[in-house]
Amino acid sequence: MALNSSKKITIVLILAAVAALYFGGRSFLDKCYYPPILMYHSIDDHWRETKLSVSPEQFRRQMKFLREKKYDVIPLGQLADVIKSGKKLPHNIVAITFDDGNLNNYTNAFPVLKEYKIPATVFLVSDWIGKPDHLNTAQIKEMSAAGIDFGSHTKTHPYMEPRTKDELKIEILESKKVIEAVTGNPVVTFCFPYGGKNAHAGQILKDAGFKAAFLTMPRDDSIKLDLYKLKRIKVSPGPFNLLQLGVKVSGYYTWFKAHRWTKKK
Repeated sequence: MALNSSKKITIVLILAAVAALYFGGRSFLDKCYYPPILMYHSIDDHWRETKLSVSPEQFRRQMKFLREKKYDVIPLGQLADVIKSGKKLPHNIVAITFDDGNLNNYTNAFPVLKEYKIPATVFLVSDWIGKPDHLNTAQIKEMSAAGIDFGSHTKTHPYMEPRTKDELKIEILESKKVIEAVTGNPVVTFCFPYGGKNAHAGQILKDAGFKAAFLTMPRDDSIKLDLYKLKRIKVSPGPFNLLQLGVKVSGYYTWFKAHRWTKKK
């Protein structure tokens, strides 16, 4: 029976880890470690139709897995602080993120996060707050009071690459201002729409007091921990696979993906 690409990655990564331990030892694994930051969008039953959705049942099983296996799920701000400190990262940490502020983050994900006492960050597009199928201010306030963090995903969700410095400032600063007014808390994390970067964004984010900024999984060969270009791991739809999720939160999935991209170039 033919293996799909996800299963192939799982098998190869396991074999690579075993080989690394045998030939390179723990020091090699430490160099390859990259804290797993999981990326979700929608939690609903449309996962067969879109790659940006995970079913409520699968999401519950994934969160249960993280708790039962005693992963230390930490807020993004705390993760940024640990990275900035230069201290060795514990190899059992995981962070959870959601992009866009979809309504189902409240109706389907939030009850599960509360049940398992799992912190998470929702990246909001400030102009979408209160729009159909998106979180409104009352829901954001309720989630914030329960410990869910909110980060900026810009004002209008544009492609960032072609934007001027002035346009970037509007997208970043106005979004931060609106979200802070709703939650009453500082907004210290930022997520690039479409995963795209911009050469000027990093300094604007630093000057505005952001601790870190996050991408999707970019196709490059770097596993450097850059606080304003932190990579995340997409959680794909489909049947729950304990082994595949375990690989994604192992801390070595990012290294493997970067290494595979290098080989393809």
